[in-house]
Amino acid sequence: MASFEDVNIDDELEPLDRTPTEDDALRFMGQDPATKSRFSDSATAQREGFRGAVVPGLMKLAWITSYASDWAGQGATVRSVRVAYRRPDFAGNPLMVAGRVVDKREEEGRKLVDLEVVTLMEDGQPSVRGNVQVEFDA
Repeated sequence: MASFEDVNIDDELEPLDRTPTEDDALRFMGQDPATKSRFSDSATAQREGFRGAVVPGLMKLAWITSYASDWAGQGATVRSVRVAYRRPDFAGNPLMVAGRVVDKREEEGRKLVDLEVVTLMEDGQPSVRGNVQVEFDA
């Protein structure tokens, strides 16, 4: 849990390792297991030209949002999240969510911190890049 006073520009957030599964996608999307999609079934994904079940982009967006929210703690609110999807991720392949503080400021009495957050593939390449703005309680 962070406090506004203790946050500094260029602070690194503790990385979070995730290995998404096809079952994770099913739970996230609320699908019936009998429903076969590129997100929950490797064979279906391969027929569509992917090398395996694709991790849903919205699931990675949720991870990034939760990651920032957990870092900030109860005395803060995630105000905005913007992401750019760079490449697909596949079920069973490890990912790391990592972030750093890129700005800290007070604006009209609001205590704001901007984060740059990424999901990194095993080779260190980003699959998603995001910017998150967090507002700390006054």
